[in-house]
Amino acid sequence: MKYKNKDGIELSYTNDNDMSQVLVKEVIEEAIKILGMYDRSCKISMGMAMMNTKKFLKTNFNIEN
Repeated sequence: MKYKNKDGIELSYTNDNDMSQVLVKEVIEEAIKILGMYDRSCKISMGMAMMNTKKFLKTNFNIEN
């Protein structure tokens, strides 16, 4: 399910020739990789992966709490 904002607008990142779209996709792919890098049998490891992913996304998109 695609995310839509309160005005019903959703992202459309389909142009692979636009360098900013390519870069955003790469950042998101890296975040997904970080999120998947944990020991599946360890809740502490899972928590660390989630914390690292949040920090990575906040840093790359200049998001503050």
